[in-house]
Amino acid sequence: MKRINIFVGNLLVAGTCILVAGTASAQVLNGGFETAGAASSNAANWFTQFAGAGVAAYGVRTNDNPHSGSFDFQLHVASDGAGPVEELIQTGMVVSASTAYNFTFFSDRLSGSAGDNDQYRIQWLNAAGAPIGDTGFLNFTPGNNAYAMTSKTVTSIVGTVFATIDYHIAGAAAPSLTATLDFDDVAFTAAVPEPSTLVLAGLGLFGAFVGLRKRK
Repeated sequence: MKRINIFVGNLLVAGTCILVAGTASAQVLNGGFETAGAASSNAANWFTQFAGAGVAAYGVRTNDNPHSGSFDFQLHVASDGAGPVEELIQTGMVVSASTAYNFTFFSDRLSGSAGDNDQYRIQWLNAAGAPIGDTGFLNFTPGNNAYAMTSKTVTSIVGTVFATIDYHIAGAAAPSLTATLDFDDVAFTAAVPEPSTLVLAGLGLFGAFVGLRKRK
């Protein structure tokens, strides 16, 4: 009887853990640009890089258009006809291998922007920080002078220890076209089971408990 009671107790603990996991709010690993980097114009754990010559481009942490909180991050690129590219890259998120994650963010294309091609990708890295795979570049559509949310569920691959987020903004291959985009509230969170899955798990545990009680 003692062994049965211990087993039943373990089942109930497991059931509680499943229900808590499903109802607890997910932890945002990265995203509101509220924390400054080395300078107030930089965001901690983010950096920008640019490819193209003779064009104006910048990336800056700013407080002029946050979706929430006090800060957002702004990318600006002005084309010279060669199709310049600017990237905003997040570094060093610790993640688990073979795990589903919900990736969401808000973006806003400011008035006057034109000719930009907007994409993102998630890169998976091993324990040494070396890339071992990615999602490929995926298109997203910013809001027009208003924030719009982009959402995607991605699954890390075997061997993943870290992940990076890479926004890729390409300017038009035509002169005199500029684009300015704001980003905010980037969230990369472990996916939780759907409510129906939790209900089935709970019913299964309850059935196991009733069966053991009858056998006793």
